[in-house]
Amino acid sequence: MEIFKSLLLLAALLLIFGCAQAKDFRYGLGKISSLNSKYNTTIDTYPKSIAQINSMLEDYRQLKNIQLDSGQESFAYVADYRILNLEAEKLYIESQKYGGSGTTKEGFGCRSRPFIIESVSLRNKSSLKAFEAVSLIREFIDKHPEDAGLSGLSAKTALFLNATFYQVSRDARTDSNVINHFCPMNVTLDVYRQNFRKKTNLSEESISKMSYEEAVQVWKKLNGMG
Repeated sequence: MEIFKSLLLLAALLLIFGCAQAKDFRYGLGKISSLNSKYNTTIDTYPKSIAQINSMLEDYRQLKNIQLDSGQESFAYVADYRILNLEAEKLYIESQKYGGSGTTKEGFGCRSRPFIIESVSLRNKSSLKAFEAVSLIREFIDKHPEDAGLSGLSAKTALFLNATFYQVSRDARTDSNVINHFCPMNVTLDVYRQNFRKKTNLSEESISKMSYEEAVQVWKKLNGMG
């Protein structure tokens, strides 16, 4: 009887261990899939707001800490790619906060220079994050082609991402060249000074001594942006 009970216990334990999910790369992908579903996204899409992106980034950084029995490096590739991609999208969204005033495409005035320069900087930072993500995908595919396939990341993913942010980078460079050619800091400062003379009670002395950076802050406050 005792032997029979022992055999039943052993069989039960074997059944439990057999049913337990191995903490391998597929297990990690399941966690990633659940996290993407939480924000109604896929491996290649993003939440619509910066607040949600920030929340998702924090979740991904915590998720990276899980320890797998196998496939840890592949899991890290996917998580790091996702983090970089989200950071790139966040920076791009921030670069669009001034709308048409942040680009030279539809016409511009020198007073918009600070917005264009800020947008250019954010778009460049966004592109650098995206290009880093592209390099990561390609390295992942080279080192772990099967795992890359399981994760949904491919050479096509890298190609599309690279092309998208190449255009973002190119547009930013064009905006930078145009605004710096037609509205360098000294020209823009003179435009601001003329505006202050007409629309403020500031003394001529204070206006004349104002630096470009100071003038930008005054102009933003006058327009409710400070």
